[in-house]
Amino acid sequence: MLLGEDFLLLSLDVSSGLPLPGLAVLQRPAFLAACLLAELAVQKQVGWNPDGVQIFDELPSYHALISQSLDALRRTPAANPADAIRTIGRELGDVRRQLLDSLISRGLLHEGGRRRYWLFGQRCYPVRSTRARNEAMEHLMEATTGRSASMRSTALLLLSDATAANGHLLTAVQANEASARATALIHEVRHHLPEVREWSDTHSAIALLTGIAEALPHVV
Repeated sequence: MLLGEDFLLLSLDVSSGLPLPGLAVLQRPAFLAACLLAELAVQKQVGWNPDGVQIFDELPSYHALISQSLDALRRTPAANPADAIRTIGRELGDVRRQLLDSLISRGLLHEGGRRRYWLFGQRCYPVRSTRARNEAMEHLMEATTGRSASMRSTALLLLSDATAANGHLLTAVQANEASARATALIHEVRHHLPEVREWSDTHSAIALLTGIAEALPHVV
């Protein structure tokens, strides 16, 4: 499951298939492009260092959208995470539609009709697999409560905090703790990574994840 797919499942009302209040941001193209960039960081294929956004691993990816994102960055080098998000969004087209189609084809979402009272209303995507949505929620809980320190959990923590999604998906106490954890990580990276003499791929990948989180309010 891609990061963007997890967030799409979390953003939808299970029955109506419409975005939950306050979570429409998780379906915005720029946010989903950011999720693809974060996916590359999680896999340590791309990172961010003083020389800009760098490609470290050009091996074929496990998902077509990830490979296309890598190709986009190869064609148009990015100086910073915001530039990289815009490049992926521009080059890949309708990322939301592609991710939704993937979830539908795998039987995780239904494709419903449009709301009748609005001729050009928003199409609905009722959740077909509550198990998949529950797993997405469990991934988010592991990330935001610190039960998992994996790169993927770090990405989930930073992305959900940057969009204020935690305030709608978690209790107030959990959301505040997650925000404090995300802020501490960004602060640590901002103040300590520039002192590192030799940036490893892991250093650069973490710097990219925190850079994505800081860029999101300006690009979404």
